[in-house]
Amino acid sequence: MPPSPTGPRPRKRAALDREAILTAATELAASGSALTFRALGSALGADPTAIYRRFRDKEELMAALLDGLIAASLAAVDRDAPWRDQLRGGALHTIDIFASHPQIGVQAAAISTGGPGELAVIDWILEQLGRAGLDKPQVVRCYAAYSSYVLAAAATLSQQQLDEAAGVPPTSWVGDLRAVDAARHPALAAVLPELLVLTGREVFLAGIDVLLDSFEALAGQPARH
Repeated sequence: MPPSPTGPRPRKRAALDREAILTAATELAASGSALTFRALGSALGADPTAIYRRFRDKEELMAALLDGLIAASLAAVDRDAPWRDQLRGGALHTIDIFASHPQIGVQAAAISTGGPGELAVIDWILEQLGRAGLDKPQVVRCYAAYSSYVLAAAATLSQQQLDEAAGVPPTSWVGDLRAVDAARHPALAAVLPELLVLTGREVFLAGIDVLLDSFEALAGQPARH
Protein backbone atom coordinates (compact mmCIF):
# COMPACT_ATOMS: atom_id res chain seq x y z
CA MET A 1 0.00 0.00 0.00
CA PRO A 2 1.41 3.42 -0.90
CA PRO A 3 2.12 5.71 2.04
CA SER A 4 -0.59 8.14 3.00
CA PRO A 5 0.09 11.61 1.61
CA THR A 6 -0.96 13.00 4.97
CA GLY A 7 1.52 10.89 6.91
CA PRO A 8 4.80 12.14 8.42
CA ARG A 9 7.41 13.20 5.91
CA PRO A 10 11.16 12.74 6.28
CA ARG A 11 12.64 15.71 8.06
CA LYS A 12 15.01 17.76 5.93
CA ARG A 13 18.49 18.39 7.29
CA ALA A 14 19.07 21.94 8.43
CA ALA A 15 21.20 23.91 6.02
CA LEU A 16 24.79 24.20 7.15
CA ASP A 17 25.95 27.69 8.01
CA ARG A 18 29.54 28.93 8.07
CA GLU A 19 29.70 29.05 11.86
CA ALA A 20 28.68 25.40 12.25
CA ILE A 21 31.26 24.34 9.70
CA LEU A 22 34.02 26.40 11.32
CA THR A 23 33.20 25.08 14.79
CA ALA A 24 33.27 21.46 13.61
CA ALA A 25 36.47 22.00 11.62
CA THR A 26 38.23 23.63 14.58
CA GLU A 27 37.23 20.72 16.84
CA LEU A 28 38.38 18.25 14.19
CA ALA A 29 41.77 19.96 13.96
CA ALA A 30 42.15 19.96 17.75
CA SER A 31 41.40 16.23 17.89
CA GLY A 32 44.26 15.42 15.53
CA SER A 33 41.98 13.92 12.89
CA ALA A 34 42.67 14.68 9.25
CA LEU A 35 41.06 17.95 8.28
CA THR A 36 39.47 16.95 4.97
CA PHE A 37 36.11 17.86 3.51
CA ARG A 38 35.12 14.20 3.73
CA ALA A 39 35.98 14.03 7.45
CA LEU A 40 34.30 17.37 8.06
CA GLY A 41 31.14 16.24 6.26
CA SER A 42 31.09 13.10 8.40
CA ALA A 43 31.48 15.15 11.59
CA LEU A 44 28.61 17.39 10.52
CA GLY A 45 26.40 14.54 9.34
CA ALA A 46 26.29 16.12 5.90
CA ASP A 47 27.47 15.46 2.39
CA PRO A 48 30.96 16.97 1.94
CA THR A 49 29.74 18.83 -1.13
CA ALA A 50 27.45 20.89 1.12
CA ILE A 51 30.55 22.60 2.53
CA TYR A 52 31.33 24.03 -0.90
CA ARG A 53 28.13 26.05 -0.71
CA ARG A 54 29.71 28.06 2.12
CA PHE A 55 33.40 27.91 1.20
CA ARG A 56 34.74 28.14 -2.32
CA ASP A 57 37.62 25.75 -1.62
CA LYS A 58 39.82 24.47 1.17
CA GLU A 59 42.02 27.56 1.03
CA GLU A 60 39.05 29.77 1.88
CA LEU A 61 38.07 27.41 4.69
CA MET A 62 41.60 27.39 6.11
CA ALA A 63 41.77 31.19 5.99
CA ALA A 64 38.54 31.43 7.97
CA LEU A 65 39.76 28.84 10.48
CA LEU A 66 43.07 30.64 10.89
CA ASP A 67 41.24 33.92 11.42
CA GLY A 68 39.25 32.26 14.18
CA LEU A 69 42.42 31.10 15.94
CA ILE A 70 43.89 34.59 15.63
CA ALA A 71 40.76 36.03 17.25
CA ALA A 72 40.95 33.43 20.04
CA SER A 73 44.58 34.37 20.72
CA LEU A 74 43.65 38.02 21.13
CA ALA A 75 40.64 37.19 23.30
CA ALA A 76 42.98 35.47 25.79
CA VAL A 77 45.09 38.62 26.31
CA ASP A 78 44.69 40.72 29.47
CA ARG A 79 43.77 44.03 27.85
CA ASP A 80 44.39 45.94 31.10
CA ALA A 81 48.04 44.85 31.30
CA PRO A 82 51.03 47.05 30.33
CA TRP A 83 51.85 47.09 26.63
CA ARG A 84 54.86 44.79 26.95
CA ASP A 85 52.94 42.19 28.94
CA GLN A 86 50.13 42.31 26.39
CA LEU A 87 52.45 41.74 23.43
CA ARG A 88 54.33 38.95 25.22
CA GLY A 89 51.09 37.32 26.33
CA GLY A 90 49.59 37.61 22.87
CA ALA A 91 52.62 35.94 21.34
CA LEU A 92 52.42 33.05 23.81
CA HIS A 93 48.69 32.58 23.34
CA THR A 94 49.23 32.54 19.58
CA ILE A 95 51.82 29.76 19.54
CA ASP A 96 49.92 27.70 22.12
CA ILE A 97 46.55 27.97 20.37
CA PHE A 98 48.05 27.39 16.94
CA ALA A 99 50.09 24.41 18.13
CA SER A 100 46.94 22.85 19.62
CA HIS A 101 45.37 23.09 16.14
CA PRO A 102 48.49 22.34 14.07
CA GLN A 103 46.77 21.60 10.77
CA ILE A 104 45.48 25.18 10.87
CA GLY A 105 48.42 26.80 12.64
CA VAL A 106 50.92 25.55 10.08
CA GLN A 107 49.30 27.91 7.58
CA ALA A 108 50.07 30.99 9.71
CA ALA A 109 53.05 32.21 7.71
CA ALA A 110 51.48 31.48 4.32
CA ILE A 111 47.93 32.86 4.58
CA SER A 112 46.84 36.43 5.20
CA THR A 113 43.20 36.06 6.19
CA GLY A 114 42.05 39.67 5.87
CA GLY A 115 39.30 38.68 8.27
CA PRO A 116 37.99 40.36 11.42
CA GLY A 117 40.34 38.41 13.68
CA GLU A 118 43.45 39.40 11.77
CA LEU A 119 42.39 43.04 11.44
CA ALA A 120 41.64 43.26 15.17
CA VAL A 121 45.05 41.81 16.05
CA ILE A 122 46.88 44.18 13.70
CA ASP A 123 45.08 47.14 15.25
CA TRP A 124 45.84 45.87 18.77
CA ILE A 125 49.57 45.39 18.05
CA LEU A 126 49.84 48.87 16.57
CA GLU A 127 48.02 50.31 19.58
CA GLN A 128 50.40 48.64 22.04
CA LEU A 129 53.47 49.81 20.13
CA GLY A 130 52.08 53.33 20.23
CA ARG A 131 51.59 52.98 23.98
CA ALA A 132 55.27 52.04 24.24
CA GLY A 133 56.15 55.54 23.09
CA LEU A 134 57.33 54.72 19.58
CA ASP A 135 56.83 57.19 16.75
CA LYS A 136 54.95 56.23 13.58
CA PRO A 137 57.94 54.94 11.53
CA GLN A 138 59.15 52.93 14.53
CA VAL A 139 55.66 51.51 15.10
CA VAL A 140 55.52 50.33 11.49
CA ARG A 141 58.94 48.64 11.60
CA CYS A 142 58.35 47.07 15.01
CA TYR A 143 54.94 45.79 13.94
CA ALA A 144 56.51 44.13 10.90
CA ALA A 145 59.22 42.51 13.03
CA TYR A 146 56.84 41.32 15.75
CA SER A 147 54.08 39.97 13.53
CA SER A 148 56.37 38.18 11.07
CA TYR A 149 58.35 36.58 13.90
CA VAL A 150 55.28 35.38 15.80
CA LEU A 151 53.54 33.96 12.73
CA ALA A 152 56.67 32.23 11.42
CA ALA A 153 57.40 30.70 14.82
CA ALA A 154 53.78 29.62 15.28
CA ALA A 155 53.82 27.90 11.89
CA THR A 156 57.14 26.19 12.68
CA LEU A 157 55.98 24.91 16.07
CA SER A 158 52.72 23.72 14.49
CA GLN A 159 54.70 21.77 11.90
CA GLN A 160 56.70 20.17 14.69
CA GLN A 161 53.43 19.01 16.26
CA LEU A 162 52.34 17.49 12.95
CA ASP A 163 55.71 15.77 12.52
CA GLU A 164 55.53 14.38 16.03
CA ALA A 165 52.01 13.05 15.42
CA ALA A 166 53.24 11.41 12.21
CA GLY A 167 55.99 9.61 14.11
CA VAL A 168 58.88 11.68 12.80
CA PRO A 169 61.76 11.41 15.31
CA PRO A 170 62.21 14.71 17.16
CA THR A 171 65.36 16.71 16.55
CA SER A 172 66.97 19.66 18.27
CA TRP A 173 66.02 23.10 16.99
CA VAL A 174 69.67 23.57 15.95
CA GLY A 175 69.88 20.22 14.18
CA ASP A 176 72.45 17.50 14.82
CA LEU A 177 75.57 19.25 16.12
CA ARG A 178 76.86 16.48 18.36
CA ALA A 179 80.01 16.00 16.27
CA VAL A 180 81.22 19.60 16.56
CA ASP A 181 85.02 19.87 16.56
CA ALA A 182 85.90 22.03 19.58
CA ALA A 183 89.25 22.98 18.08
CA ARG A 184 87.66 24.38 14.93
CA HIS A 185 84.53 25.86 16.53
CA PRO A 186 85.45 26.65 20.15
CA ALA A 187 82.68 29.20 20.78
CA LEU A 188 80.01 26.77 19.57
CA ALA A 189 81.47 23.86 21.52
CA ALA A 190 81.47 25.94 24.71
CA VAL A 191 77.70 26.45 24.67
CA LEU A 192 76.58 23.38 22.73
CA PRO A 193 75.03 21.50 25.68
CA GLU A 194 72.92 24.53 26.57
CA LEU A 195 71.84 25.01 22.95
CA LEU A 196 70.78 21.39 22.56
CA VAL A 197 68.49 21.33 25.60
CA LEU A 198 66.51 24.42 24.62
CA THR A 199 62.95 23.61 23.55
CA GLY A 200 61.27 25.28 20.62
CA ARG A 201 59.03 27.20 23.01
CA GLU A 202 62.04 28.46 24.99
CA VAL A 203 63.71 29.61 21.78
CA PHE A 204 60.53 31.45 20.82
CA LEU A 205 60.33 33.16 24.21
CA ALA A 206 63.95 34.26 23.97
CA GLY A 207 63.25 35.84 20.60
CA ILE A 208 60.13 37.63 21.83
CA ASP A 209 61.99 39.06 24.82
CA VAL A 210 64.81 40.32 22.59
CA LEU A 211 62.25 42.00 20.33
CA LEU A 212 60.45 43.63 23.24
CA ASP A 213 63.75 44.80 24.74
CA SER A 214 64.60 46.41 21.42
CA PHE A 215 61.21 48.13 21.26
CA GLU A 216 61.79 49.60 24.73
CA ALA A 217 65.27 50.73 23.74
CA LEU A 218 63.89 52.46 20.65
CA ALA A 219 61.36 54.28 22.78
CA GLY A 220 64.11 55.40 25.16
CA GLN A 221 63.00 53.16 27.98
CA PRO A 222 65.38 50.87 29.90
CA ALA A 223 65.14 47.25 28.81
CA ARG A 224 63.79 44.87 31.46
CA HIS A 225 65.33 41.48 32.10
